[in-house]
Amino acid sequence: MKTDLTGYQNNAEINGDKVGASKDEAGYVKGDKIENITEDPYTFMRYGIKTDINDNISVGVLYDEPWGANVSYQGKNNFVSDRDNQKVLISDKDSNILKQDIVADMDKVNPQVNDDDYIANTNVGLHTQTWTGLVGYKKNGLQVFGGPVLQKAKAELHLRGNAYGPLTGYDAVAASDTAMGWAAGVAYSKPEIKLNAAVTYHSSIEHEIPIAETIPILDKYEIGGSIPFDVYAKGKLNLKDAPSEHTLKEMKVKTPESININLQSGLSQKHQLLGMLDVRWVPWSKMDLTPPSYNTISKLNPGNEKNGLPILSYEKDQYGPVNGYYSVGGGVKYNVTPEWALSAGAKYLMFGDATANLPTGAVVGKFEDNDGVVAGVKVSYQSQD
Repeated sequence: MKTDLTGYQNNAEINGDKVGASKDEAGYVKGDKIENITEDPYTFMRYGIKTDINDNISVGVLYDEPWGANVSYQGKNNFVSDRDNQKVLISDKDSNILKQDIVADMDKVNPQVNDDDYIANTNVGLHTQTWTGLVGYKKNGLQVFGGPVLQKAKAELHLRGNAYGPLTGYDAVAASDTAMGWAAGVAYSKPEIKLNAAVTYHSSIEHEIPIAETIPILDKYEIGGSIPFDVYAKGKLNLKDAPSEHTLKEMKVKTPESININLQSGLSQKHQLLGMLDVRWVPWSKMDLTPPSYNTISKLNPGNEKNGLPILSYEKDQYGPVNGYYSVGGGVKYNVTPEWALSAGAKYLMFGDATANLPTGAVVGKFEDNDGVVAGVKVSYQSQD
């Protein structure tokens, strides 16, 4: 998958200093262009095998990589740390970290930015793998199927630039974790008109992932002239499990459930033209990523003192293929032999416009008029016995 995601950073200022964020869209100031944050193509694999035990019962195993991300900011913008030119907003007068605007130089908040080998750009990597075992029962074209799902997940996150305020320099590395779920569905086929229809449900899967977090501002920066940030935070939060610069804890992540509806029907028996419909429902609003130390620090934000904030969350669910993007695609299939076939296809996606928000609700940029291309190749074998 190759995408082109560009936008414009927020050039909002406080007392003449650009701080990379505003409380809401009313304070957004269109700034410099953010170049493509997905320069490297995202590749994923899918394969499976199915065999019939008899006329009614079949078994199969499927491997796929259902969720993933590969995002990296480049150049000079609010999402790349610049030790010479960036000012970082530690606190504004409406927060509860001292009742005044506090703006500091980047290298005072995150001293690591002075290291020659320091990774200075915001980048995110998320990868999941699933193995699904299915057993199906078929009669008169109708089939029911189901089975267990084994899922493996890992992630890495690095926040950089003044867009993230005091959390610039935050690092999180989540080790690999494996957990179980299940899938089930019903399908109907009528080969003489090339009709295939299926509804498939995938359960949510909960992971408990060991995660190492680093927050440079703890033990590094003095706010108000003499109070170390970590001392202030510990006193303000009054928690037994007080934050420190480096922590190793567990993070609970629940990947969302989903329902897939797939329909394929022959439009012309002579030329074997096919009409296809693929619809997917995912309740994204029920999913979030909440690293424990990040969440602890987020409780300093007014209104979030009790529960804190996740590092990633979604406001809306996704219904079908047109919530967030439109797409058009096509494909071809060539029967090399009666058993072997080669298929290829591509899809062009037109993404909807989006406002980039921090979990606090602060606006840090806007992305508009973006697109992407998905291309794939499939090799299939079907025994004629």
